[in-house]
Amino acid sequence: MQKISFSLLALLFLLPNAHAKDVVAQQAGVEYARQEVERVEAEIQSEQQALTEAEKVLAQRVKAVELQKKQVAEIKKKLEHAQKNLLAARAKHENAQTVLDRAWRQ
Repeated sequence: MQKISFSLLALLFLLPNAHAKDVVAQQAGVEYARQEVERVEAEIQSEQQALTEAEKVLAQRVKAVELQKKQVAEIKKKLEHAQKNLLAARAKHENAQTVLDRAWRQ
Protein backbone atom coordinates (compact mmCIF):
# COMPACT_ATOMS: atom_id res chain seq x y z
CA MET A 1 0.00 0.00 0.00
CA GLN A 2 2.87 2.32 0.73
CA LYS A 3 4.19 1.73 -2.75
CA ILE A 4 0.86 2.69 -4.26
CA SER A 5 0.47 5.78 -2.13
CA PHE A 6 4.05 6.85 -2.86
CA SER A 7 3.45 6.33 -6.58
CA LEU A 8 0.16 8.14 -6.30
CA LEU A 9 1.80 11.02 -4.43
CA ALA A 10 4.62 11.21 -7.00
CA LEU A 11 2.10 11.20 -9.82
CA LEU A 12 0.01 13.91 -8.16
CA PHE A 13 3.16 15.95 -7.56
CA LEU A 14 4.39 15.62 -11.15
CA LEU A 15 0.99 16.08 -12.78
CA PRO A 16 0.55 19.78 -11.89
CA ASN A 17 4.21 20.37 -12.79
CA ALA A 18 3.68 18.73 -16.18
CA HIS A 19 0.55 20.81 -16.65
CA ALA A 20 2.49 23.98 -15.80
CA LYS A 21 5.13 23.05 -18.36
CA ASP A 22 2.38 22.60 -20.95
CA VAL A 23 0.96 26.02 -20.13
CA VAL A 24 4.39 27.63 -20.42
CA ALA A 25 4.94 25.91 -23.74
CA GLN A 26 1.52 27.06 -24.92
CA GLN A 27 2.27 30.61 -23.80
CA ALA A 28 5.53 30.50 -25.73
CA GLY A 29 3.66 29.18 -28.77
CA VAL A 30 1.11 31.97 -28.49
CA GLU A 31 3.89 34.57 -28.21
CA TYR A 32 5.67 33.14 -31.25
CA ALA A 33 2.41 33.18 -33.21
CA ARG A 34 1.74 36.80 -32.14
CA GLN A 35 5.21 37.83 -33.30
CA GLU A 36 4.65 36.05 -36.60
CA VAL A 37 1.36 37.91 -37.06
CA GLU A 38 3.13 41.22 -36.42
CA ARG A 39 5.90 40.31 -38.85
CA VAL A 40 3.44 39.35 -41.59
CA GLU A 41 1.33 42.46 -40.97
CA ALA A 42 4.45 44.62 -41.30
CA GLU A 43 5.37 42.78 -44.50
CA ILE A 44 1.88 43.33 -45.89
CA GLN A 45 2.03 47.02 -45.02
CA SER A 46 5.42 47.33 -46.70
CA GLU A 47 4.21 45.53 -49.82
CA GLN A 48 1.07 47.69 -49.90
CA GLN A 49 3.22 50.82 -49.80
CA ALA A 50 5.43 49.43 -52.55
CA LEU A 51 2.34 48.65 -54.63
CA THR A 52 0.93 52.14 -54.11
CA GLU A 53 4.23 53.70 -55.17
CA ALA A 54 4.51 51.42 -58.21
CA GLU A 55 0.97 52.29 -59.28
CA LYS A 56 1.76 55.99 -58.88
CA VAL A 57 4.89 55.66 -61.04
CA LEU A 58 2.94 53.65 -63.61
CA ALA A 59 0.23 56.32 -63.79
CA GLN A 60 2.90 58.98 -64.34
CA ARG A 61 4.51 56.94 -67.08
CA VAL A 62 1.17 56.30 -68.77
CA LYS A 63 0.56 60.06 -68.73
CA ALA A 64 4.01 60.65 -70.21
CA VAL A 65 3.37 58.08 -72.95
CA GLU A 66 0.04 59.71 -73.81
CA LEU A 67 1.77 63.09 -74.01
CA GLN A 68 4.46 61.63 -76.26
CA LYS A 69 1.81 60.08 -78.49
CA LYS A 70 0.22 63.52 -78.92
CA GLN A 71 3.62 65.03 -79.67
CA VAL A 72 4.33 62.32 -82.26
CA ALA A 73 0.96 62.98 -83.89
CA GLU A 74 1.71 66.72 -84.05
CA ILE A 75 5.17 66.08 -85.51
CA LYS A 76 3.67 63.76 -88.14
CA LYS A 77 1.19 66.47 -89.14
CA LYS A 78 4.00 69.01 -89.42
CA LEU A 79 6.04 66.53 -91.46
CA GLU A 80 3.14 65.87 -93.84
CA HIS A 81 2.63 69.63 -94.24
CA ALA A 82 6.36 70.12 -94.88
CA GLN A 83 6.36 67.30 -97.46
CA LYS A 84 3.41 68.93 -99.27
CA ASN A 85 5.27 72.25 -99.20
CA LEU A 86 8.36 70.52 -100.60
CA LEU A 87 6.36 68.98 -103.45
CA ALA A 88 4.82 72.38 -104.23
CA ALA A 89 8.23 74.09 -104.08
CA ARG A 90 9.75 71.46 -106.39
CA ALA A 91 6.89 71.89 -108.83
CA LYS A 92 7.41 75.67 -108.83
CA HIS A 93 11.15 75.16 -109.26
CA GLU A 94 10.66 72.82 -112.20
CA ASN A 95 8.21 75.24 -113.79
CA ALA A 96 10.60 78.17 -113.30
CA GLN A 97 13.47 76.10 -114.71
CA THR A 98 11.37 75.21 -117.74
CA VAL A 99 10.52 78.85 -118.32
CA LEU A 100 14.20 79.81 -117.99
CA ASP A 101 15.29 77.05 -120.37
CA ARG A 102 12.79 78.31 -122.98
CA ALA A 103 14.05 81.86 -122.54
CA TRP A 104 17.64 80.77 -123.18
CA ARG A 105 16.64 78.88 -126.31
CA GLN A 106 14.99 81.84 -127.89
